[in-house]
Amino acid sequence: MLDRILTRKRLLELVDQLALSRKIIGPVRRKDRYFYDRVDRAGELDLDFNYCIYSPKAFLFPAYEPLFSFQRVNRSFKTTAIYEDTPQAIVGVHPCDVNAIRLLDHVFANQHRDEHYLTRRRNALIIGIDCPKPCTEGVFCQDMKANEATAGADLMCYPLSGDESTDDGRYAVVFGTEQGRELVLYAQAGESPTVHDERAFDTYKAQKQGEFPQMIPHDVDSLPDLLNRSYDSLLWEATARRCYSCGSCNLSCPTCYCFNTYDELDMSLKAGERRREWDGCQLTNFALVAGGHNFRPKASSRLRHRIYRKAKWIREREGIPGCVGCARCDRACTAKINSVEIYNQLAEEE
Repeated sequence: MLDRILTRKRLLELVDQLALSRKIIGPVRRKDRYFYDRVDRAGELDLDFNYCIYSPKAFLFPAYEPLFSFQRVNRSFKTTAIYEDTPQAIVGVHPCDVNAIRLLDHVFANQHRDEHYLTRRRNALIIGIDCPKPCTEGVFCQDMKANEATAGADLMCYPLSGDESTDDGRYAVVFGTEQGRELVLYAQAGESPTVHDERAFDTYKAQKQGEFPQMIPHDVDSLPDLLNRSYDSLLWEATARRCYSCGSCNLSCPTCYCFNTYDELDMSLKAGERRREWDGCQLTNFALVAGGHNFRPKASSRLRHRIYRKAKWIREREGIPGCVGCARCDRACTAKINSVEIYNQLAEEE
């Protein structure tokens, strides 16, 4: 349901208003590539970006962060939790990354609540911008049903007409949360959609469906069953011979959420911090446990584990696909291991 029509100029003015009370994160161009980075004003953002090298995940789930401090007191320890609650607004998030954030929300809020993530998330406002066509070659977001964002953003903006790179650009806006609704309506921004706007929005969505090619010739819902039948496939060993176990795929993935924790002491050895940092299942020692046993010592078993998590296990546990088809893992892989090729080759084996 279409809620509002905003010009590009008015959207940027809203972002500048947010900058008075929040950190602003969004796509910034560096030479010929785009990165999510902090900016001081909306004019520094490039909302016409096609593809950010990394997702905005690190602004909600940092690669490195302290969890709590501790101090020895009378043969015991006093601990103090460390939370980052600075308000921030993440602007220009594409549907794949909105869906990735939605998965992180689900993972960190259920079963074992992670208040460090949830504190950041409660203080974050997400403004999404839809993709009318694939943002770059190799993405398979439509196959993973992640090129549409129906939840996860406070505002979702759809480019309707005009030149979006100028003030004449118009966005159809859908409110995702009450916070998003209040942001727009309290500022009296934009206009109520007309019948013509509703028709233009329907036309936009219809045209978009024809722009995304099918990369995987079978429904994503069938991937868990396909993987069930492919556990002993020779493809894992054949593909993993190229793998360097560098973890680039994990570190570039917007839905990977594994981490390791460690304690760092100060010079007195009586105080310090517990910290966490991203970890990755493709790293050789990821599954190493006390006693020196490694549950996945071979690159083939680690590769299989990652694919199973993304297309089967996370989906079965969380009810949400563990892969959003952004292809960042494929682009980051120096060995050119490709997820789509793996799925298609497994299907061909049958």
